[in-house]
Amino acid sequence: MAGITPRRIIVIGAFLTTGLVLGFSQGAIQPLKGKSSIDRNVATVMAMPTLFSERLAAAFRLPAASAGTPVALEPYETYLAVRDTIMTEYANPPKDAKANREWPNKLNNMAIKGMVASVGDIYTEYWTSDEFKKQMETTSGSFGGVGARLDVRDHKPLIVEPIPNSPAMAKGLMSGDLIRAVDGKSAVISPSQRLDDVIKRIKGEPGTKVRLTIERKGSKPFDVDLVRAIVTSPVVDSWMLDSANGIGYVKLDQFTEQADVQVAAAIAKLQTQGMKALVFDLRGNPGGLLTVARDLVSRFVAEGPVVWTKERQGGMVSLNVDSKRTIPALSSGSIPVVVLVNGSSASASEIVSGALQDANAAFIIGTRTYGKGLVQTILPLGDTGGAVKVTTQHYFTRDKHDINLKRDENGEPVGEKGGIRPDRVVPEDDKDLDAQRKIMREQPGNRKAAIPISKQVQAALAVLKEKLAGSPWPASEKDDLAKQDSGSKRETGE
Repeated sequence: MAGITPRRIIVIGAFLTTGLVLGFSQGAIQPLKGKSSIDRNVATVMAMPTLFSERLAAAFRLPAASAGTPVALEPYETYLAVRDTIMTEYANPPKDAKANREWPNKLNNMAIKGMVASVGDIYTEYWTSDEFKKQMETTSGSFGGVGARLDVRDHKPLIVEPIPNSPAMAKGLMSGDLIRAVDGKSAVISPSQRLDDVIKRIKGEPGTKVRLTIERKGSKPFDVDLVRAIVTSPVVDSWMLDSANGIGYVKLDQFTEQADVQVAAAIAKLQTQGMKALVFDLRGNPGGLLTVARDLVSRFVAEGPVVWTKERQGGMVSLNVDSKRTIPALSSGSIPVVVLVNGSSASASEIVSGALQDANAAFIIGTRTYGKGLVQTILPLGDTGGAVKVTTQHYFTRDKHDINLKRDENGEPVGEKGGIRPDRVVPEDDKDLDAQRKIMREQPGNRKAAIPISKQVQAALAVLKEKLAGSPWPASEKDDLAKQDSGSKRETGE
């Protein structure tokens, strides 16, 4: 696949949605040694057309089978026999010419996905070429497109904000604009067209053109012609949350390749504005690159392990702080830090918040995190463009706490609780979150707007104000939560 270099990728993300990322770690695409077993099997099948056709013909001769002479097929022969039978005998094949041409690949992909799903691990997946490309774009933080964050309003894509230095910004697209059509085709969100479908039509190779029909309040609909370019999506937002007390705020959306550099730049800027304390917001962050998690912890902690990993047959290995990245004011505690987490803070977010908690480098506020303590390796599949993501390691926090929460095939928790236990539990219910989302939709692009009504942010401000006034950190509730978990486990007989 163009633009993707086969290399080893370690995956530590929990899930992927529009705007959220399934996390990876650099150094994690693993090149196949020679040909993969899949490549070798395909080569074997391709080299035996005569023998294979004879065996299939014999297998499907009903008289022979009834006479007690069935033909035993190898597993790959059985798979090909079933696929070919569906393609030649199924009564309702795709009528559309394009869909019919893609039908064999669709059958192949679904068969492979079924095989991978049989492992019973929700984090082990097969990605088609398009899916793999999308994952890599998300991980790198760069893609070919026009550069605009999108949401949905009135069943149309809403431009939340144009990305700086992007074609969208250069052409004057604004927060609050609605997209009515892409290249003349309706962009209305419906049961048959999701936001992802529209985004796929807007994205494309750099240098190619796309026309958006824009609906703007106070204006008649108008067309904007844009030339796609490589866009680097910002994943960090920051500002002085409380200028009077010198409390800064940094929000990290995901752990892409750019995340550490962007966080460090945001912190440096806030320091020039007189920052004396920091709220580091990892709520809703589903994870990302393991090496970026290490780099970010290194900003706050001067030495020691960031995380421990263990392969299925091997001992514990530590990934340690990179002391060259350390920001002295943070590692020394001169700038106290509160980290915000919730149930959607996963994987790399848990490595960072867990490491800072274990190192006493931050006070954690919010709700228990997602609980993903597993590491995956991505194996690109040769010239197919696809890849398999396989769970290969278990990770533990800096102090070797196991945070992994087992989940069933639907992603539902099974057994005892995992995740990072906050030092202070401050829940936000659906009513609280709906109120914040409403404000964000009414004021697209203004991420500050919903902050005043966030109970978790207000709790962070209160704790930091006390800390700046000379008080120690409040007593942590994490040990009480651990006792509750242990008691629950005994009561249920787990």
